[in-house]
Amino acid sequence: MSATNKYVSENVMDMIVNLDPLLFNGITVCVSVCTLCVCLIGVAANVINIQLFRRQGYQDGVNVTLTALAVSDLGALIMELAYAVNFNPLIKETDRKVSRLAIAVISGYSHEYFIRVSSAITTFAAFKRCLCVTRPLKVKAMISTRMAVYVNACVFLGYSLYFFLNFYTKYLDWAYVPELNMTVVSVFLRSSYFSFFPVTLYFTDLLLPYATFTILISCSVLLFHALQSKSKWRQSISIAGDKLSNLTYKERKSAKLFMSVSIMCVSLLLPEYLLFDSMIFIKGLSLGGKYSDVREVVSSCIDLLKTLNSSLTIVIYYKMSTKFRLEFNNIMGRRAQAH
Repeated sequence: MSATNKYVSENVMDMIVNLDPLLFNGITVCVSVCTLCVCLIGVAANVINIQLFRRQGYQDGVNVTLTALAVSDLGALIMELAYAVNFNPLIKETDRKVSRLAIAVISGYSHEYFIRVSSAITTFAAFKRCLCVTRPLKVKAMISTRMAVYVNACVFLGYSLYFFLNFYTKYLDWAYVPELNMTVVSVFLRSSYFSFFPVTLYFTDLLLPYATFTILISCSVLLFHALQSKSKWRQSISIAGDKLSNLTYKERKSAKLFMSVSIMCVSLLLPEYLLFDSMIFIKGLSLGGKYSDVREVVSSCIDLLKTLNSSLTIVIYYKMSTKFRLEFNNIMGRRAQAH
């Protein structure tokens, strides 16, 4: 261990509480309990999603992408559960061989990795649906099922650089912790941390997230306008209208599904990055700052929003996809009969 490397004390997680303690504890505990409950429901929901898409088959690249999204959401929820268990007051400090901060860093960064992967996969799905509407004759040639597998695999692999960018300046090692009077695995910062951190912050928490949200919003707007214009054109040239109306209806339902997932993604994940931006410009919101209690309350609410984003896709699929709904009801019916 180099002498220039800095040990990170667990006291860094301490905060100045200016809010009424009863209000602060009430809000954080209630929101945390809600987050934990949604996490557990979301884990079950994404396992069901994966099973249903597997049963439907992967002849269509859409199911490949939605399965990848479910896997990523499942990873995010599991890491959120690990983060929550880490701060369980029932676990004694003396029972630990790894500090709370070390577990928080590993589970926290893993959770953020899966959140970013989910955003990127949602962007790819929305982009592909845009092509299906605007370039219907070319999209199958451009984005085949095999291409969908490659793209989603590349998203998972490419975003693993997120770990490198954040762990390049940090590492885990044994350290004596005076607060615990014992030696545990703790977090250390390399000497390059303070020069490297602003660069990683710019790419991982500013450039990539906002670029992702911009693409999602743009695809949703283009999709909406394309469907509106196509619907009017088909109605104007259709006399009997039955076959064309059916086609339009299916396209609209599929497009609305992806638009709903995209809008949910932006709405529920954007607040986290707005908080990051606020911490840059308002120093009191940083760790140990005079508004750190406010940040903690907002951060707890944001965790709930992120958990909802990873858990509610099954509701959208059920309401907007007839094929998914029939398969879901079929499985649930069989299990009900089995019991």
